[in-house]
Amino acid sequence: MISKTPLISVIVPNYNHERFLKERLDSILNQTYTVFEVILLDDCSTDNSQAILLEYAKYPKVSQCIFNEVNSGNTFFQWKKGIELAMGDYIWIAESDDSCELNFLEKILEPFLKDAQVVLSYCQSNRINEFSAITGNWISHTDNLSVSYFLQDFIVESHEFIEQFFICKNVIPNASAVLIKKEAIDLQHHFDLVPEFRYCGDWMFYFKLIVIKKIAFISESLNNFRYHSNSVIARAVESEKRISIIDIDFKMRAVLMQYLYERKLPNIAAIKAKNRFIKRNFLTYEKAILFIQTGKKIKGYFYMLTAVDVYVQHNSLKKSIKRKITRIFKFKY
Repeated sequence: MISKTPLISVIVPNYNHERFLKERLDSILNQTYTVFEVILLDDCSTDNSQAILLEYAKYPKVSQCIFNEVNSGNTFFQWKKGIELAMGDYIWIAESDDSCELNFLEKILEPFLKDAQVVLSYCQSNRINEFSAITGNWISHTDNLSVSYFLQDFIVESHEFIEQFFICKNVIPNASAVLIKKEAIDLQHHFDLVPEFRYCGDWMFYFKLIVIKKIAFISESLNNFRYHSNSVIARAVESEKRISIIDIDFKMRAVLMQYLYERKLPNIAAIKAKNRFIKRNFLTYEKAILFIQTGKKIKGYFYMLTAVDVYVQHNSLKKSIKRKITRIFKFKY
């Protein structure tokens, strides 16, 4: 049990989010849990962000307000800088275009107070648009993995969580929903700042952080994850970038599997098998379909059919994938 009242360091990395900054910062400064510091970081914004940040820098809880002279090109450099500056026991990366409920910190901290092995606690998130209207919920993000597991709170061993969910995809879609134990962070090994990993660096960071520890989930939607035309996730799903992102996924999985081997997880064989299945039966085919959609039609079509016949073991899945291909080509199958 934790006897003292823990200090939380709230890191706000910003780049050109002047439209959302006041809402974001107000949702932080008015939290019901009040033992925190705020670190404001701006990555050389070209809008009016810096003026807003200077205004909020006057608040007593703001311990740092730093403006980069040159854009870093990678938000995870800002994460790392904020963690290095943080004085708190726990870290909250509060993305500058999101918002949250005023009891977010109070609720998200509770699992750490219950179990000392918890190194990461996160909650469910609403989807909001650029006007802050709720448009949905991120529970749908995990529906293809389990329709019931994420409807309730849990604290679970990380190797079980990795095998069931985290090896499949990043089921923590938004950093703003996460609180992390600072002493569990290894800045040298948990961050991989290779530029090509900038779209999945959060997944890699969480993955390495939780190994051989515990992870906690709060099913209440206390975080508001904003989806707008300039958000990272919106840019990442543009079709012309998606093919390269799939290639990055393959490379990242190799790095993560090596990391897991070195930690000798008790269920490493099961995780390896699931990872292999995902690569063969999903990522390969998604990439092939995207090749087709972006113009490499004939090569992509025959490659896809061959890959399906060779790798897909289940007939129903094989037929489903082939139908998807032929619909794109408007051929009959």
